[in-house]
Parts: sequence; structure tokens; C-alpha cells
Amino acid sequence: MLFGGVFVLVGVVIVIAAVVVLYFRRRTLGKTDLMRKTETLDAASVGSAAPGTLVEVKGTLRCGEPVTAELSGEVCAYALTKVVREYEDVDRDADGDRRVTRRSETLAENEEIAPFFIEDGSGEVEVNARGAEVDAEQVVNRFERDPGEGGLSLGGIRIDLGGGGDRTLGYRHTESILRPDSPVYVLGTVGADGVVQAAGDNTKEQTFIVSHRSEEQLEKGYRKEAMILGFVAAGLFVFGLVFVAVGVGAAFLGA
Repeated sequence: MLFGGVFVLVGVVIVIAAVVVLYFRRRTLGKTDLMRKTETLDAASVGSAAPGTLVEVKGTLRCGEPVTAELSGEVCAYALTKVVREYEDVDRDADGDRRVTRRSETLAENEEIAPFFIEDGSGEVEVNARGAEVDAEQVVNRFERDPGEGGLSLGGIRIDLGGGGDRTLGYRHTESILRPDSPVYVLGTVGADGVVQAAGDNTKEQTFIVSHRSEEQLEKGYRKEAMILGFVAAGLFVFGLVFVAVGVGAAFLGA
């Protein structure tokens, strides 16, 4: 009975995980639907739109006061820098066999955003990227097994990279940026001052995307992500139902 109950419980947990994955798949597909339905406005026309209107704008990113990315030294309008510790987690399964899993934890993360505009043939419009889902270009992805002496300063904070323990495999440094004078796509809400920004807390629609990719490239990426999530959810459902069936069968035979 106990054996069967454990299998049923594990199966139910796996099925719940599949439902969670399906939720994220639905959210991802929802972004593509919203992108297709939202009207593309000229930069000069955004100021005439009613506050709270969801718009998309395409053009060239202009930034008068750029920031400098910490790892790459690139001049940019946006930079997201992360330091992640990768390590091995050792435990034992139900049979007592030793199992090693590779895991990671973010030690530090620093986001820098400079004021910027989108410029097209009609004029320009300001974008406040705070709170946006930023799809930036990755310019650094470096893995270091031995960080050497000392640590790393990120966002003005000193990080000790030597205290991870014997199971630490190394440290991954990543950085993604938005370059000035490069193409940009924005899907956001018009604010009271005509700035494209995140929707207010009382607004139902919260989607706010800033991307270095075109709308077509971004939509293709979302659809690929949704397809992968669909396969993962289907696999989890199958495994979950198998566990439940085995558990029920074991409980029935043991009754």
C-alpha cells in the first residue's frame, strides 16, 4: 500500500508540473497574439494616443547618455550583468543510489538602464524601459573554473567568488545589452506624458517588451519556445499518468 501511495503521489506532482508548464506555454503564445493584434504607430503619433493605449513602435534606438556595461565595456542604453555559480548537488534516490545533479545559483545581478528614444522617419518617442521584459543581445558568456584571488565588483558591490565549497564547478559571467543606433522593437503602454512604458498597477494588460530583434524574429522565437514547452508538458503528463497507474495497480494488488 505504501509503495503504491508513493507512486500515486509522485505521479500527481508530475501532472501538476505539466499544468504549470502549460500555463507558461499559454502566456508565451499570448505574447505573439498580442503582438499581431497591436497597431504599429509612427514614433510621432504615439503622443497623440490616449494614455493606457497599448502600442508597438519600431525604429532606431537613440541614447544621449549611455551607460558602460561592466564586463564587456560596451557603451549601451541597457545592460544586464549576472554572475552565476554552477555546482554539483549530490543526494540519493529511493533505492539509495548516489545521484549527482548539476545546479546553479545567481550570486549577483546588475541591471543598468539609460533614458532612450525610438527614432523613425516621423520623429522620435521616449521609452522608459523600467519593468520591461528586455530581449537584449548577449555579448558575454564566460565560464571560469578558477576565479583567482579576490572577487568581483558588480553594481558597486564586492562579490567573493571563493566560498562556494568543494562542489563548485565554476562561475558563469553573462552580459546582455541594447546598443545605441541599432534597430529596436517595443510593445508597451502609452503614459500620461506620451512616454512608452509599463502599464500601471491597475491596468489589466501588463505586457511590456523591448527587443533588439525584429517583431518577426521575436514572434518566431516565442513560437519555438512554446513548442518546446508543449513537448515538455506532454512528456510530463505521460510520465505522471504512468506513475499514477503503477501506484493504483500496486495498491489494488496489495489490497
